[in-house]
Amino acid sequence: MTRPIKTILVSLNENQYFENNMAMATQIAREYDSHIIGLYVIPSVIVYAAPYGYGGPINFTEMNRYYRSQASGVEDKFNDYVGKENLNAEWRCVKSLGNFVSDAIIEHGREADLIILGDDNSVKSDLQFEGRIVQDTGRPVLIVPNTVDQDYRFKKAIIGWDGSREAARAAFDAIPLLKMSAKAEVTCFNAHKEREISGDVPGSELANSLARYDINAEAVCEKTRKSVGQALMDRAETGDLLVIGAYGHSRLREDIFGGVTNKALTNMPCPVLMSN
Repeated sequence: MTRPIKTILVSLNENQYFENNMAMATQIAREYDSHIIGLYVIPSVIVYAAPYGYGGPINFTEMNRYYRSQASGVEDKFNDYVGKENLNAEWRCVKSLGNFVSDAIIEHGREADLIILGDDNSVKSDLQFEGRIVQDTGRPVLIVPNTVDQDYRFKKAIIGWDGSREAARAAFDAIPLLKMSAKAEVTCFNAHKEREISGDVPGSELANSLARYDINAEAVCEKTRKSVGQALMDRAETGDLLVIGAYGHSRLREDIFGGVTNKALTNMPCPVLMSN
């Protein structure tokens, strides 16, 4: 019996993601009778220069002032939502000692079964935010696109499989969500070129393992001339959930050469669950 999702931490700092993030959390919470933590972070203003990778100087005083001014409004919105939906939930407003919202999400997220973040494909500046949380929490992170469609019933899940530690971690972390899916497809591209994966049909043993959890899983192995990242994103267009291991190469190599992780974060076709 797989462990259910009993604690869901939802990041609520960005108001434009509120409805999508809460809709996703609500669907999962109803399935597993989960407790939802609505986390809102007011970052510190101690440091005055941005570290490398965050795109230049940041006015931490203005950031702190902005998030403080929005806190009570988001709290009211959260309480109204969970009251209307009759959810088991708590509001958690944190004055962080760190300079970034991600600092507190990492700290509090380590005590949850699942972290939910929002994403807007029109904004490419969140790569460091999302990537750092995925890499540093040690917990599965579900990133939800900011779309008008909030029907998050998983009809088909796509599992990116290359036989790596990260891919294995993601596949098994995703089991509670895969059990909510009508179908799961273990997808492997250029298997014997990218990595030696045993078996006549790479991914078939993982599909068999998932089937023992009563998940309707099958293995699909294909060759492609596209990058593996692009081929996987194209396949994800046919699904409602993408499951991938994050940062299988070093972060430096991912940043220089691209990679599946960065491709997913910058071109998100559907909700994406990542584990590292």
